[in-house]
Amino acid sequence: MRKYLLIALLCSLLILTTGCKKSIVGKWKSVESATEYYYIFNKNKTCSYEMTVARLDCTYEEDGKKLTILYNGNPNPTTYEYRFENNILIIKDSSGNDNKFIKEK
Repeated sequence: MRKYLLIALLCSLLILTTGCKKSIVGKWKSVESATEYYYIFNKNKTCSYEMTVARLDCTYEEDGKKLTILYNGNPNPTTYEYRFENNILIIKDSSGNDNKFIKEK
């Protein structure tokens, strides 16, 4: 009986850990900024950075820790570190500041 209980527990842990990966895909609104802006990441690896007065289209690649964005019109991609804390996406900018975003529904 204890053997089956252990197997069930291990299977449950496996399901929980594989099903909890956060996705960057979606519309993310800035949280702690005086100016409201958004990142929108699509499944097809296109994205946009949107502010009230402007929009920059882009493409992106991610590997779970680094986010590389190539903004249209700029030949050089920009790489950021990123992570999730609960439901908050945190992107570290080139100055080392954490920019926090919440996913819009």
